[in-house]
Amino acid sequence: MAIREAVKIKFAKRDDTGKGTCRKLRVKGTVPAVFYGPEYKDSIVGSVNAKELSRVTDSPNWETSMIDLELPDGRVEMALLRSVHRHAVTQNVLHVDLYQLVKGHKVKVAVPIRVINKETCAGVKMGGVLEHPMREVEIMVLPREIPSEIVIDTIKMPMGSEIFARDLDLPESADLISLSDSIVVMVSRPKSLLDTVAEDEEETTEVEVLGKGKRKEDEE
Repeated sequence: MAIREAVKIKFAKRDDTGKGTCRKLRVKGTVPAVFYGPEYKDSIVGSVNAKELSRVTDSPNWETSMIDLELPDGRVEMALLRSVHRHAVTQNVLHVDLYQLVKGHKVKVAVPIRVINKETCAGVKMGGVLEHPMREVEIMVLPREIPSEIVIDTIKMPMGSEIFARDLDLPESADLISLSDSIVVMVSRPKSLLDTVAEDEEETTEVEVLGKGKRKEDEE
């Protein structure tokens, strides 16, 4: 579980809206933005510095990256990016929505799950297949305890083992929202191995049956 330090970003308020205004802002190296949240029912329209913002938007886990947003009046609010709109061709950020987090109040987040040591996994070395069906986990957690990601080390996982959502290392304040019995990672036996095991079991059964029959004939 990794919890990163919050990124500081300045938020400048703007009165003018529209496509023309937004284009001018981008030329100047700023990105149009909207800030809203529990204490900001009337959202604030503004802009943020593109370079400062890139420290979050360029991160693979931007949805869980904490932001200390400095407002024009000097107040600093905790925030998360709720949406990032990009140009279809250039992938440049065109607009972002920032959501206020309130101290002491839990927020719902989807935390990415990263699996490491896949190639050196004990079960994989034995011929097993590592599967990662669950890519993120939903939790309710306090703002300052939001993990940027949850890391699972599979190096010691034997063949046939499973890790469920309930087994994840979550922050102390976190409440699991995802189904607790959802499989996050598993090392399954390949079909060829399962077929071999099934054949061996069939042969063993046949031998036992023949053995019993032979003993019956001998008794007669």
